[in-house]
Amino acid sequence: MSTTCAAVVAETWEYRPVPPVRVPALALGLAYLFSVVALGPLLGSTADSSVAYEVHLANDASVTRDLLGALGLVLTSAMLVWLVMAFRGQMVDRGALTRSDLACAFGLVASAALLAAAALLLTVPFTVTLGRVTDDPGISPDVQAGIAQAGSVALFVAVLPLAIAVVLLSKVATAVGSSPRWIVGAAWVTAVLLFFGWSVGLLLPFAAWSIAFGFTSRSPDGRDRSPGLTAS
Repeated sequence: MSTTCAAVVAETWEYRPVPPVRVPALALGLAYLFSVVALGPLLGSTADSSVAYEVHLANDASVTRDLLGALGLVLTSAMLVWLVMAFRGQMVDRGALTRSDLACAFGLVASAALLAAAALLLTVPFTVTLGRVTDDPGISPDVQAGIAQAGSVALFVAVLPLAIAVVLLSKVATAVGSSPRWIVGAAWVTAVLLFFGWSVGLLLPFAAWSIAFGFTSRSPDGRDRSPGLTAS
């Protein structure tokens, strides 16, 4: 009886490999969401940079939050590289390498731009945090405001190649049947919002697209290949 039950379970449940882009896409979306939410108050200070940055950076809790958010942005850059490389490897298996190269190139450019923005955004909270330990006053408040503003602008510029990468990745994935067609529509909406993303709220949809892109990724034959029920 136990042997029969085991055979039935084995026929009903089958482990199938997870699509290679699923984990990096989900990790990218979560890392990006964390960093943008954490950096939200700092990025929002751009609208009134004459005094808002100095007020923001004078608060210890805000500095700690900025530090974590900037580190999250570094992680986001790394996750984007992981996604691009996994996507390229998947396209090699499907004979669509030529079409994927441009999408991967924009993804790598966006990753480098995000890393540069993270470096600028990390400078002030890192030096302030280090100054608390060493009792060093560090960078003067007016210079701190200038660096923070430069980091905010760098981030808004970095999402421009990211917007292009989103559309290209979605179009190639849909063309080879690894993503549903609606993911392209979601990519265009995300890209438009990123292009006009001079507010924190307009930056957030990228996280939703990345998570959806990961969850809806399919195997070459068009079937989801995560563990689960299969027809017996």
